[in-house]
Amino acid sequence: MSAPRVIAELVVTGIRVLGKATAAAGSQAVKNFKHKPEGAVDSGPGGAGSSKNKITSQLNMSLDEAHLILNVKKDDAMEVIQKHYDQIFAANGPPTVKPETHTTPSSSAAKKSSRTPTHSHYLQSKVFRALERIKAEREAEAPPPPSAPESPMPTIETSNPISKEATKNVKEGETVAPPPPPGSV
Repeated sequence: MSAPRVIAELVVTGIRVLGKATAAAGSQAVKNFKHKPEGAVDSGPGGAGSSKNKITSQLNMSLDEAHLILNVKKDDAMEVIQKHYDQIFAANGPPTVKPETHTTPSSSAAKKSSRTPTHSHYLQSKVFRALERIKAEREAEAPPPPSAPESPMPTIETSNPISKEATKNVKEGETVAPPPPPGSV
């Protein structure tokens, strides 16, 4: 075989392989685009769970992610969730510094060599948003408070000239005289 023919076959074979790989990557990209993972925001109008989708899109966090961040289960009580939140939030907060009465050069050098814990505002905000997301979900799931039943007693309309006078509209610059006392007409 001649060298130019071998080079041409290598180029053609390379182009075929590259074409097949590009086609396979394109079809996988279409599949990925059409696939909707669990807990993802639904772009369609209405539908089941649209209030959950609104909460997820407003807070930019899914409920599963919030439970993972706070290390709680879905059916845990709010007291347990609040306890986990407090622990994680405090662990990522700035350390409390106790004032020392006397500092020696050797003790300050030892402190500089040991690692002091640092705080992370980012982690604190993630923990806060997780608690906020769980609370929003619980509020959305909670049934609305029952409205007061209608009173079986009829309401009695009382004649109050002050309240009737107070409901009249007064034009600018106009003065209103107080109503006469009841029984003096």
